[in-house]
Amino acid sequence: MDGTPGCPPCLFPPGPDRGSAVSVRRGPCTLAWCAAAGLLVLGWAQSAPACELPPASNPRLLLRVDDSRSAVAFDAKAFLHSFTGRTSRIRGTVGLADPESPDGAAACFRIDAASLETGNGTRDAIMRDEHLETHRFPSIAFDLTQVERARRTADGWEFLARGALTLRDVARQTQFVVRARRDGNGVRLTGEVPVKMTDHGVPVPKFLFLTVEDPVLVRFDVTAIPLP
Repeated sequence: MDGTPGCPPCLFPPGPDRGSAVSVRRGPCTLAWCAAAGLLVLGWAQSAPACELPPASNPRLLLRVDDSRSAVAFDAKAFLHSFTGRTSRIRGTVGLADPESPDGAAACFRIDAASLETGNGTRDAIMRDEHLETHRFPSIAFDLTQVERARRTADGWEFLARGALTLRDVARQTQFVVRARRDGNGVRLTGEVPVKMTDHGVPVPKFLFLTVEDPVLVRFDVTAIPLP
């Protein structure tokens, strides 16, 4: 989404309101607002290191994640109770060997773990402090290693993504289906993957008499735009 009409974009625009998957809050276009946005992003940059593609990838087209058009969520289930956590604090790079096909693509993504919110402050604090330990492990990472079975669809591509998911510094190989299509000046990637918390050393959350099922379902809707 665009900022205030007629205002030049800030160098470090803020991300969307974390309570929504796609909504964006923009303040008035002022130097002070841009400076505040820069400080916010600086803090995010310190908590989630930038990711780099493998040197051998040699992409013809580089794209970066636009967090104002991106979100990651997880669905957790417990007896008689379910909840969803989400964030739009996502960084990442996508490299395309062929701009017209996902074959040979390389990608890496970093999620600010402390920004995940479920709508319950007490539950969020427990999740960050005791389960994700975000003070020790600030980022959740996915590094794409291989694209398989790419096929054209009515509005884009569908393919199997293989790669390493790193949570609490424990990396596990995973695979899931990704749907890709053009979205304005970018590429929109959507999909979902079950993640078993105990595979990454995450204690299964228990709230009062409720125990969360393992695995949880992780959903993503990420848009990447060409680097300037």
